[in-house]
Amino acid sequence: MAGKTRVAKYQADRTNQKLYFCRLSCQAAGSVNDKQLYQAHCETAIFHLYGAYVAFVQELGHFYGLNMTTPTLSDIEQTLNERTQVSPEIQRLQQLQQQGFLANIERAYQRCLYAVPSDTVIDEKPTSGSVPSPDLIVNVVTLSNQWLPDEATIREWRQQFLELIEQLRAGMVEF
Repeated sequence: MAGKTRVAKYQADRTNQKLYFCRLSCQAAGSVNDKQLYQAHCETAIFHLYGAYVAFVQELGHFYGLNMTTPTLSDIEQTLNERTQVSPEIQRLQQLQQQGFLANIERAYQRCLYAVPSDTVIDEKPTSGSVPSPDLIVNVVTLSNQWLPDEATIREWRQQFLELIEQLRAGMVEF
């Protein structure tokens, strides 16, 4: 990262920090016996891993000198197309987002956010006098977490993403 501006360095530090937090969460998951605590650590690891992806996209935006607060791959690609620039990093990330470990990370992240099974019907208009079921919290805690990847899988995704980031950073040259 020699020669990088302070902002670009901050962005790389943030990506690295999220990957580190993911590793810590996987370690914590591997050292507990309680099912709910294990699930919490795995979900935390997924959130940090997805956060590392978002931070790396921001890092790419800063690398290309784009003034975007919350860039997406398509935002960066579109802006670079307008400049008649091509980003091999964006192309590689898009491939992996379509099919690869990034697609798996994104699916797991979405499942953590929306853990309600897709075939469940939710009453969007409760009656004015209705009270939430007292069993709601118990139901959430005891739901099957078969959809949740184990910490070994999350560790593997983290390692794959870390290697990808190192490869992409090695190819990124300040010009």
